[in-house]
Amino acid sequence: MTHQLLSSELSVLIQESKRRNVDLRSAAEKSLQDLKALPNTSETQLAADLKRRPNFVRPFLLACSTRNPKYAGTGIICLQRLIASNGLAHETLKDVLDLLRECSSLGFDIQIKILQALPSLFQNYAHRLTGPLLANTLEICFQLLGNKTAVVSSTAAATLQQLVVFVLNKVVTEDEHESEGEPLEKVLLENDSMLVRTAAFDAYRLLNDLALLTEGQKPQFLRAAPLSPEFGLELIESLFSNHSENICSHPEQIHVIRMRLMPMIIRILSERVAFSTTLRAMRLLPLIFGNMLSILSAECEMVLGLLNHILDPDAANTWKRVLCMEVFRSIHADPALVRSMYALFDQREGRRNIVGDHLALMVRLAAEKPSVVGLGHQSSMPASTSQMEDAADEQAVLHAEGVAGTIGVAMSAKASNAPGISTQFSTMRVPCIDQLDKSEPPNIPSAYIYTLALTCLNSFSEGLARFLLPFSLPSENRSRRKPRPAKDTENADGVHQSNENSVQTTSQRPDLSRSQSFSVSKIPINPLSLDSHALYSQIQTSAAMVAACWPALLAAYSTFLHAALDSEYYHALIRSFQRFTQVSGVLRLSTPRDAFLTTLGKNAVPPAVVAAYALVNSSGSQTDQLNQVRRGSEINLKLFPNDSTETSRQSLDLNNASLHTRNLLCMRALLYLGIALGPVLKEAWSIILETFQQADAVIDQISLQRRHSTSGQTTPTVTSESAAAGELGNEISAIKVAATRLIESCSELPDEGFLDVLSSFRGLLRDVQLGSRLEDKVSTQEFDKVRHQKRPSMAGNMAWSSSNMRVNLFVVENISKLIDENIDRLLATDLTENGWNQIVDILLDVTSTPQFDSNLRIKAAEAIGSLVKSTSGLNGSTEIIDEVRERGLLALDRQIKTLYCNSEAENKSTKSCELEIHRLALEYLKSALEQYGDSLRQGWNHVFSIIASIFEKSDSSLSGPLTGEVLPFQVGKPKSSKLVRFSFGSLELICSDFLDAIPQECLELLIDTIYYFCNQQQDFNISLTSTTLFWNLSSFLARDADAFELESSISPNSVQVNDTYDLRPPLRERTNSSLWLHLLVWLVRTTADQRPEIRNGALHTIFRIFDVCGDKLNAVNWTTCQRCIILPLITRNEVEYQRKSVQTAEDHKVKASWNETASTSLEAIASLYEHYAFEMVSHSNSNAIWEGLAQRVQTLLDRRSLSVSEAVFTSLSRILAAIRENGTTFPICSRLTWNIWRMNNPAENKEDSLRDRTNNQPALRAYIQCLKEIYMARDERVRLEDVKEILEQLKACAISSSPTAYTGDIDNLSPLQDQLIECLSMIRTSAEDVQSELIKCTSFLATMAYTQSSRGPNIKGPTYVALSKSSMDLLELFLIKSVRDPKIHHSGALTEAIKSLTIPISLKYQWTQEGKEPLTWQKATTTTVSVLNAGIPAVRDMQKNEMSTPFWEEVLRSCDAIISANTSSCNVPSRISPDQDFDIEAYIHIRELLTLALGSSLVTDQLRRTYIESLFTNSIIHEAHPDDLRQSDRDILAGLKSHHIGRVQDLPPNQRLKMSYVLLDELFDLVAVHDGSRERIRLAQAAAPYLILRVGIVLKAYVLDHPLRGRMPQPMSQKREMLYILRKLLELDSEPSAIPDPPGVISKYKKHLHRVFGLVTNALGVATRDAEMQRALRKVIEAVGQNFIV
Repeated sequence: MTHQLLSSELSVLIQESKRRNVDLRSAAEKSLQDLKALPNTSETQLAADLKRRPNFVRPFLLACSTRNPKYAGTGIICLQRLIASNGLAHETLKDVLDLLRECSSLGFDIQIKILQALPSLFQNYAHRLTGPLLANTLEICFQLLGNKTAVVSSTAAATLQQLVVFVLNKVVTEDEHESEGEPLEKVLLENDSMLVRTAAFDAYRLLNDLALLTEGQKPQFLRAAPLSPEFGLELIESLFSNHSENICSHPEQIHVIRMRLMPMIIRILSERVAFSTTLRAMRLLPLIFGNMLSILSAECEMVLGLLNHILDPDAANTWKRVLCMEVFRSIHADPALVRSMYALFDQREGRRNIVGDHLALMVRLAAEKPSVVGLGHQSSMPASTSQMEDAADEQAVLHAEGVAGTIGVAMSAKASNAPGISTQFSTMRVPCIDQLDKSEPPNIPSAYIYTLALTCLNSFSEGLARFLLPFSLPSENRSRRKPRPAKDTENADGVHQSNENSVQTTSQRPDLSRSQSFSVSKIPINPLSLDSHALYSQIQTSAAMVAACWPALLAAYSTFLHAALDSEYYHALIRSFQRFTQVSGVLRLSTPRDAFLTTLGKNAVPPAVVAAYALVNSSGSQTDQLNQVRRGSEINLKLFPNDSTETSRQSLDLNNASLHTRNLLCMRALLYLGIALGPVLKEAWSIILETFQQADAVIDQISLQRRHSTSGQTTPTVTSESAAAGELGNEISAIKVAATRLIESCSELPDEGFLDVLSSFRGLLRDVQLGSRLEDKVSTQEFDKVRHQKRPSMAGNMAWSSSNMRVNLFVVENISKLIDENIDRLLATDLTENGWNQIVDILLDVTSTPQFDSNLRIKAAEAIGSLVKSTSGLNGSTEIIDEVRERGLLALDRQIKTLYCNSEAENKSTKSCELEIHRLALEYLKSALEQYGDSLRQGWNHVFSIIASIFEKSDSSLSGPLTGEVLPFQVGKPKSSKLVRFSFGSLELICSDFLDAIPQECLELLIDTIYYFCNQQQDFNISLTSTTLFWNLSSFLARDADAFELESSISPNSVQVNDTYDLRPPLRERTNSSLWLHLLVWLVRTTADQRPEIRNGALHTIFRIFDVCGDKLNAVNWTTCQRCIILPLITRNEVEYQRKSVQTAEDHKVKASWNETASTSLEAIASLYEHYAFEMVSHSNSNAIWEGLAQRVQTLLDRRSLSVSEAVFTSLSRILAAIRENGTTFPICSRLTWNIWRMNNPAENKEDSLRDRTNNQPALRAYIQCLKEIYMARDERVRLEDVKEILEQLKACAISSSPTAYTGDIDNLSPLQDQLIECLSMIRTSAEDVQSELIKCTSFLATMAYTQSSRGPNIKGPTYVALSKSSMDLLELFLIKSVRDPKIHHSGALTEAIKSLTIPISLKYQWTQEGKEPLTWQKATTTTVSVLNAGIPAVRDMQKNEMSTPFWEEVLRSCDAIISANTSSCNVPSRISPDQDFDIEAYIHIRELLTLALGSSLVTDQLRRTYIESLFTNSIIHEAHPDDLRQSDRDILAGLKSHHIGRVQDLPPNQRLKMSYVLLDELFDLVAVHDGSRERIRLAQAAAPYLILRVGIVLKAYVLDHPLRGRMPQPMSQKREMLYILRKLLELDSEPSAIPDPPGVISKYKKHLHRVFGLVTNALGVATRDAEMQRALRKVIEAVGQNFIV
């Protein structure tokens, strides 16, 4: 592109300077010649070639020097292109720059082109642009900078800024590639001098000149006019922004900044300078402070002091103060910079307190205009945003390091009339310091400067926290932060649920014999103790900054905490407040910590609210305390007096006594601080806990007062809207979560910290007056050892006497949580001094009193549960551990027993509460069992009493099947389905893990209890699971027993009733054997359950028990089990099945479910026989057992259900196989099974499922599989009648089978068909005529695809294609194996087999249901060839005197089917050719056999003629005229003498052309002379007429058709056929006896020529224009003349 541009521009110069400028023209022509001489291979190569030709640019220089805009424009364009492509010679740089400077005043386009060329010049020739050349380059920009055209001046400014940065880039490159050989320049500093390299020297001079030009002074390096201060400062800012690090590394540049730039900035800040200049000067300060603070410390100190001075309201105007605050905002955004400033200035003597003075100024600044920030009694919403606040929740996050808590709150604060601070109107979309396009100060919101102040305070605290708090983490937490374990959650009813993670591990078990010292690894580390840390100096600086600055910071925070802030700013304020408090805590600075906590507490619960609450409480109603409902009540926040007299009398402004969500936000922050600083709070715990107690009581009392106000009482009313109450409810929920976490965190406190918490709680309880019921029972000895210290109080003593209920709830809640979380500590002392009994008595009194609030009772129950849970995982004396655990279980048992004793009024709420308490007791029981169930030695009676407590007492008694005694408790329906689930959890746990611990006397009760849960109707899943618990118990009972003794459990004179037996108890004690059988009897009863899943589960359990315990049973015991357990299973199923009537679809489903149960039973019984066949059939009563089983099986089959049939025959198959494999002789089994099999073919049965009533494949497969086992099991010889019965049943199975689901049987056999083939292969042929029956059956199966596949248009069934193929393989095997057996010939089996194989061959193209290859007809062809190869010789050997005509007729039909094909029905024409080759190969394999056999004298002439006619018909290539063919009533050759009109239409050749030629050759071969045998002569005599006819119809067609064609040639296929026939006629030596001698002519081998001589002669007469045909015909005529004698 450069080559083209330069050529074009040079041509323009030559054209325009023809006569006006000869020198320019000559130079241009010379350069153009040089350019054309250069190879234009690439831009890079062209640039390199041009760079070596300095004179090339001469025409462009001349053009520019003319100062003619036309010439100069062309020259500038070319020079710009050369510069951009790096094609300018270095020697010409000075001339080019001079001319560019001279042309800079010519015109707009030229000026723009010049400016565009300068960046490329710097980029490509930076190493050459030094000294004067650099100055010349920059001067061009300076000249254009003052251009009057705005585009030119702005482009020049941007270019200059880019070039200035390029100069510093060169310095960076120079520093990276230092070279000692580079020239050094001397630079004079303040009191010294230094040597710098070229690029650094240029940068130094440039920076110095920029400072001079900005100040309006004369530059020393550049020749340029003074710059505007704004642009000069922007250029300097670009340098600092891009190369601040490089500037700091060069003392000469720092010297320029110190001597020129900093004084200029100080002057700008000190004087009244324009806004635009001051703004740009301010923008330099963050860059200087961030990178050059330590280098320019004195100058920075002066500037920072000046900035602090500017913040004074009287020192500067508003916009300048705002700019100053924006600078401080950027400073506070860099915590490391703040620390550096404090260490460099505040901590050094003799220097200004920059940071401290700044924070002090923040205090004055925040409070200078209270009306603007909306200062009031507490924080409120700004006036302009209060109406626009959405009612949706706004999420805020208060992060306390080490505490994972998110505070989400929907703000609903009171609106203020002041503007306040808000993101909507207190901020600027673009900060002042970034508004470079403004020459005058913009409109600044009145609260913007206070917004900046708040942001600075927040950033200051956040910076300290981000730096210091990571050091406070324990060492293991600093290496990797562990996720906080899942805390306790609340269920849907609001009841506390403990997470499993709270369970103590073995290594953490408390020792009851000694006290425990808790680890101090959770105590936050004081960063000041890390004196060996690399950042210790900065830690000290930060700590000093906290200690010195907290008063000012607290004062500023206090102002903003009472200002009007929107939610975003208020959240940020609380977050930073929380962070600073946490920093003070970890630094162990108690004074600032307590001051900040107190301030936060006062903002959480303002003193006005507390005072108003106490005043209202002292005069309010006290009658409804017991009806107070803490959770779920509507809560309104604001208290207002009802009348003016009340206001004056109380002398308190209740209008300000309001509690908003912002107060609760402060409360939540306070709680999270307690979590984070818990180990180091000490006496400050009282601040947090007392504040939380006040907030809890105020909220509860406000709710009560609101209810009173709605009933007309004179109390402070509520004015908040319902939406606000809902928002507050969300915040209260969040506070509850935070409080829960606070209590949970107490478990991680060291001993000293925990004692501080207890002491603080005790201080909260000292003014509480308990009610009369609890006053006499509650003991306070638990706190005797707690330290009594003076605690700081926020509000002093208050009148809490009227809120005993609320205080009780608060105490129960928090103390119970504290006990629950710290139970290890409570158990780590002597049991006699830990107050266990006192706590239990108090809590039981609460839980058993219906008059108490439900939530209070539930909380007390939870406390009891926590005590029970605490008994797990104990170390120490075993006796003490057992006693403690039994006490826990006894406490739960007492809780449940006393729960319903005092309940007189059965109201809904009381009932619900009692059920919930009951549920909790069950849950805690399960938890206790999970912890120490395996080691529990005492108290199992309490365990089962608690589990059984869920059932109502019933008048009816239920006796155990083993003892006959009444159970220890009378069982009715469960009290609640919910209780069933919780109670069952404990039972399930016992059966799975703790059976070893249960004493023997309790096992029977356990069995009965499982049965009751199994038969209850409230919870289906529990009933289902209960059936599996029997298995666990059975495994336990059988674990230690080597063998069972079951006969002693059955009465000698037992009477069978519904197949169940009365069992008698053991004589002396309950043994494992009797309990085991007792368990199975309960399971058998469960199998009659109306729920399918339950009874099926019971079945699975029974047989699973047998699988496990079967090895322990001998033959006698197995007989007992079959008689008492197995047979009753089937009988019970049949009885229940017969009870059901089928009237609806649902009834059908019910009966189907009983069928499913029966199937399951049978499968399980079969599995037992597979494992224990010998034991189950070796007893003397086994025959009777099997007969009973057979009878029950027959009753099941009478249901005519496919699923049952499948199960029956599958089970019988498995049983027979098991007996056979075991080697046991059990003939009655096979005999009874054979009778069942032959009378119960499931082919006509119906499916149980309504969705699929025809899927009989599984049942038929099982039926056939059973046949296999029966066949192998029968010892006696299989009779022919049995085989016929079997084959008939198999054919019925094949015919009646349903289609397979999702898969077809075209390519692969269905499983049923596969089994059919296996059965046919299995049948032994030793019996007479069995082989013939097998062949006939197999032949039937081979044709099923063609005879059985079409059942109707709407009936879908199997295709039988794969079955037919497999049957052909089997048929081939049978026939080849027995082909020489005369019986298969006499019975017609061989003939029938060949007939069945002929069917698919004859339908090769008409039949379309084909699968993968080989196709069905191909398979049949292959099988036929194989059978004929073996069968024809065998038949000829056996039938020497007489041939079976039916057999040969079928053979000839099969041969005709092979060589023929209806190609018009072929849907895939491409298959015709390969199929033809296949048939040719098949025909060739049987041709010789047929030829020899058909020549026999035993074969009739009709058979031979049939074969020859088949060959003749299929050898015809082109369709013959009907008159030419043989007619039934005429001689064979009579048609050749007929007369008809010729045909001129094209006759398409036969599509099986190759086969036709093969058959034509066979005709010639049959007539040809061979060995002269009689067989050959007979065949030749039969074939000769057909051969002459075959040749004659071709010749006759030619004679009649060819004259009609005129000049049209004979169709090629017809010509090829005729030539082929003429050639074969010449080659043929016919059998002399085949053709009679013609009269008067003698010839031995060429008689056939005489027969066609007339046609040949006629053909020669019409072949006038076909020389080839004439030659062939003449050869035939010549052969006649040579071979005939007249």
